[in-house]
Amino acid sequence: MRQKKRRVSTQPTDDDDDERLPRGLPCKLEGILESPMTSGYRNKCEFSVGYSLEGKKTVGFMLGNFREGMTAVMEPIDCPNVSDISCKYALIFQEFLQSSDLPVWNRVDNVGFWRQFTVREGRKPYQGVVVENVKADIAEVMLIVQVCTLGIDNNVTNSEFQKMSEALARGASDCSPPLPLTSLVVQVEPFVLSTQHVGIAFLFIALSPDLQCPFFLYILQNRNLDHTGISNAAPADCPLLPLPIPEVGKSLDSENQEVPEARIHDYINHLRFSISPTAFFQVNTLAAEKLYSLAGDWANLGSDTLLFDVCCGTGTIGLTLAHRVGMVIGIEMNDSAVSDAQRNAEINGIKNCRFVCGKAEDVMGAVLKEYLDMPPLEEHSELDISEGMVPIHFFILCVNDVSNRENLLFCSPEVKSGTEDMQVTGAMVLHLDECSNHGGKSLNQNQHNNDTASISSEILDKPSDDPNQLRCTAEGKKEANAMPAWKFRNVVAIVDPPRGGLHPNVIKTIRTHPRLRHLVYISCNPESLVANAIELCTPTSDKPQKGKANRVWRNATSASLARHRTKSMPNSEPFRPVKAMAVDLFPHTPHCEMFDLLFGQDGNAASDNDGKK
Repeated sequence: MRQKKRRVSTQPTDDDDDERLPRGLPCKLEGILESPMTSGYRNKCEFSVGYSLEGKKTVGFMLGNFREGMTAVMEPIDCPNVSDISCKYALIFQEFLQSSDLPVWNRVDNVGFWRQFTVREGRKPYQGVVVENVKADIAEVMLIVQVCTLGIDNNVTNSEFQKMSEALARGASDCSPPLPLTSLVVQVEPFVLSTQHVGIAFLFIALSPDLQCPFFLYILQNRNLDHTGISNAAPADCPLLPLPIPEVGKSLDSENQEVPEARIHDYINHLRFSISPTAFFQVNTLAAEKLYSLAGDWANLGSDTLLFDVCCGTGTIGLTLAHRVGMVIGIEMNDSAVSDAQRNAEINGIKNCRFVCGKAEDVMGAVLKEYLDMPPLEEHSELDISEGMVPIHFFILCVNDVSNRENLLFCSPEVKSGTEDMQVTGAMVLHLDECSNHGGKSLNQNQHNNDTASISSEILDKPSDDPNQLRCTAEGKKEANAMPAWKFRNVVAIVDPPRGGLHPNVIKTIRTHPRLRHLVYISCNPESLVANAIELCTPTSDKPQKGKANRVWRNATSASLARHRTKSMPNSEPFRPVKAMAVDLFPHTPHCEMFDLLFGQDGNAASDNDGKK
């Protein structure tokens, strides 16, 4: 007699208060979180520059895949996710190109001058959730023009840049209503190299190998600084040249014209974020607000929480959740992004954040060891400023009223008033003897409002003068002999990796640390999410195996490689998926953000029965 196939019930039973999962799901799927705005929501649009099917110079989007032989570009017509302002600027730039003497980029021959045109928008702070008039809501606009200057005379490029600036400013002014124009940037190497220079340098070195001429060595080492690759995406370190924005009706005096700083501002959860030309910022601001709020709700945050924001970018996640935790540690590999994160903490008056510049796979282990492996200092339960003990947050912070001292970091008593400047971050350097200038008022007061964060006009929104201060967050802290004074009861990591997912070393570090048992994973790529989840959630073997030769896995999928790596994972408790949700961050496209909550064996899902599964 054949047995009936057992059905998987999705309804709770009397002996189990958990809901049965549908077949094939590792955890409960909470559904899809919709975007508050579905049309014109993108605050960043990257337009290709090329030729249309008719051979016209065009600014828009590729009609197909270059690998399939498609090189034509079409104007952004009927693109519901592109804002009206971006479309208008693309048309203005396209009209300018018709009169330009320099060629647009040819993808077949890989030559040309004009390559890409990017529009970044910054919105005003708002009161409601749904914005009815997108155009009126945009307050700042940054235009980024990517060019390739190899083989073109410097005087010619400067002349073209001046004509372009005048054309863009005039076009923005002629629109009704006028378009905002805050910053104009050219992505180019200022030192223009020609093929003749490179040839002479090679000949000179060949004839005189023992004579090291700095000029020719510079040419040889930097001859490819201009981006000449097939992809439009230039390297993150590609040089940027801010241009002055002329006043309409007046001739541009490039020598005396003031060049505005290359950045705009946007708002998330009432926090003001400074955005540099290459900084990562979610393209759908309103949906990102819902995403970050959900991350905080699922992470079970509190004043005793130490939050690790891995792949933090400009610090948007950590900074928006800083008022809900004791301390935030952000990890990011991009120098400019870390600088923006520090700046954003500064302009919003957020003091309980520290940002570490480095690849997560290189610094994650050291950061966890620094903050989680140190024993609590019970002897410092009372703060005595008279002995030179100064609390340290994002920068050196001098306070008298320390009501939340459990979550502070302390400098050792060896650091006395009147010592040398301590460069704790690239955003601020403060003398220790400035404590007396604050009149006993806490610099950290009124910064933990759950709804808003006050923005002080007294805080200067400007970058550090010393680029070397970027890496001083860790070095300055070690110089001050600072150490954790409070063992946080709740340790949470929120990871938002790029499309490739987390590096295996990061996964290994997170999984094997006994105190990090609460993980929120935000993914923009389902394939890498599955691969990372396999490594995070697969039980380990009692006898870890060493991996076989890489040639066996040359054509394997990312999931297969992940399963292979689990065999060599050190013995550790696996994470377990609790619940997941999709966030419609990109309406009108097949893409979405995936949101997963993972717990370790000893993790608890506060007020959530799903955590028992």
